[in-house]
Amino acid sequence: MGVILPFVSAGAFEPNDIEAMSLACEEVCHYLHINGDARARETIAARVIELAQRGERCPTVLRERVLAGLNAGPGRWLMGFGVVSRTPANDDLKLSTSGRLC
Repeated sequence: MGVILPFVSAGAFEPNDIEAMSLACEEVCHYLHINGDARARETIAARVIELAQRGERCPTVLRERVLAGLNAGPGRWLMGFGVVSRTPANDDLKLSTSGRLC
């Protein structure tokens, strides 16, 4: 759960919401092979928090929307971090949903 904590305002989200957001951030970072790049992690966390503030709480949906934003074309929000667009069709990496129902 620690991935998103530095970016979440105290009291803004319930503990379960923070856990869902953290899971989504971890999965996006894992999917994109982002390890020590603090700026990229911060950008991903900000996008997850933005979606959560709009009401989304499902980690799977959060992850998919963040990744969809990456493939949005010109003006990508993660451009500059050396991230290459990837599609499930050419990627054998499967992300878990940790048994959560959305």
